This record gives sequence, C-alpha cells and structure tokens, in this order.
Amino acid sequence: MTAASDRPVFAVDIGGTKIAAAEARGRQLIDRRQIATPRTGKGDDLVAAIAGLAPRAQVGAVAVATTGIVRDGALTALNPQTLPIENGYPLALALERALGVPPLVVNDAQAAAWAEFTIGAGRGYRNFAFITVSTGIGCGLVIDGRLQTGATGLAGHVGHTMSEPDGVVCGCGRRGCLETIASGTALARRGSERLGRPVAAPALFEAAAQGDRTAGQVIATAVEALVNAFADLTAAGDVDCFAVGGGVGLADGFVDALRARSLQLPHIFQRPIVVAQAGADAGLLGVAMLCGGNFHHQ
Repeated sequence: MTAASDRPVFAVDIGGTKIAAAEARGRQLIDRRQIATPRTGKGDDLVAAIAGLAPRAQVGAVAVATTGIVRDGALTALNPQTLPIENGYPLALALERALGVPPLVVNDAQAAAWAEFTIGAGRGYRNFAFITVSTGIGCGLVIDGRLQTGATGLAGHVGHTMSEPDGVVCGCGRRGCLETIASGTALARRGSERLGRPVAAPALFEAAAQGDRTAGQVIATAVEALVNAFADLTAAGDVDCFAVGGGVGLADGFVDALRARSLQLPHIFQRPIVVAQAGADAGLLGVAMLCGGNFHHQ
C-alpha cells in the first residue's frame, strides 16, 4: 500500500475563464490539463467540473487555488463579474464529498504569491507582494515571511482599494477601485471609450506601441494608479519588493513603465518592481506547496 505522503497532491486553480489542474510532486506538475470555467453561477457545477479533472489514481491531498474570497473553506466572489457563484458557497465541503479528501482552499493570488516567495521573484525578501494584472487585479502578501490571508480571506485584495473617488462602480460595490482603472477589463473599456471603437487590452497595447497617443494615455493612467497602489501598500506594510504577473502585467514594456513611474515617487516609497518568475501555473504550484507545508493562515 502507498502511504498518503507518497501520493501526489491534486492541485486545482479556478479562474474566471478556465480551471487548470495537475498532480503535484514536490515542485513538479504532472499531467496538467484545463477546461473552461462553468459560468452558471452555481457552485455545484464548479465542483462537478473539478471532479471531472480529478485523476483516477488515489491522491494524497487536494489543494485548490481560486479567484474570490475564501473564508473557512467557503467561497464568495468579491467581484461576481469575475466568477459568478452563490455567496458563501461551501466549496471545501462540496469538494470533500465529491473527491473523498478534505481540500485546502486558498485565494489564487495568495497561492501564487507563496510560489513567488518560495521559488520565484520573492526569494530573499521578508515582506513581499505579488500582483497579477489580468482580467482583474489580484494580490498576495507575505509579511515577515508568512503568507497573509486574514480571518475573512480579504488580505491582499489591493484591486479593490480606492483609486478614483468619482470613478465607475466596481463589481465589488465600491466606486473607483484600482480594478476599474488598471485591469485588462478596465483597459478594454476605457480604451474603447476613448478610441471610439471596440478594443481589447492586447490591441490597446499594440496601438500604443505604434504611436497612438490616446492608447498610450489610457495605459499611462493604469500605470500611475498601480504605482500609487504600490506606494500605499509600502506605507501600510513596508513591502520590500513587488513582483508583477498576469496578461497585462507581463505585456511588453509594462513593468518597465511601472518602474519608470515609481521613480517619481518620494524616495521612501520606492521599491524594486520585478517580473514574476514562477510562471503561469504559480497558483497551482503555490497551493500545492502550501498543502504540503500544513498551511495555517495569518
């Protein structure tokens, strides 16, 4: 008989558009696969999709990274536009019933931050922030070497800090959140409004690269908002380093633009801004490592 500790961790990463899964052995992901995320608004459909990705062989543990707020194994979408689901859906309990193993469930940006801190851009720092700028904006914080989740799972959700007091209403219910200015969704909306034609974020970056000043201004506004959010986090937690990932965050020249704008801050708020290194599957790796380390939230 194989001991549970010798079996792989079944790792899952739930995003607004896709669910990725793999078996994790140490820091290696095996048999990675993904499917489209069911967007029915029903957590049971999400669990059924994850069960369909589960390996036939027995696993030692189940570890899930997910967008949204995780509190005591229950999932609530801070922004329902990112992932529609019932408030407080008992994800851990439902997955245990479906898979026969009690899972660890952690926010995806928090899980990715742990991977970055452990094996990526955060190595050597004590206070570290990972920011993913993609469809939305996620953040994971490691303070004094410990991943922060908070009693209600809200720690690190910098995308929902205020950036523009008179801005548009965010999916979270507040007005002018950073996510309404600097996310890929926001860039597409603001770019389309300013350019007078539908434009997705990649096309906006392409237009800016070709010299379109309006496209460049929309991106510059996002860069400024992010840099000010970094300064706020630095003031609050004395962050040593910011690692940036995500489809927008990794766009050509974006991190360079963040660095350049950050140099205009007062010196005490300036911190290294680097490209994330753990890769697109940082959430899978991070949650698997947290599971193996008998994770307890802070």
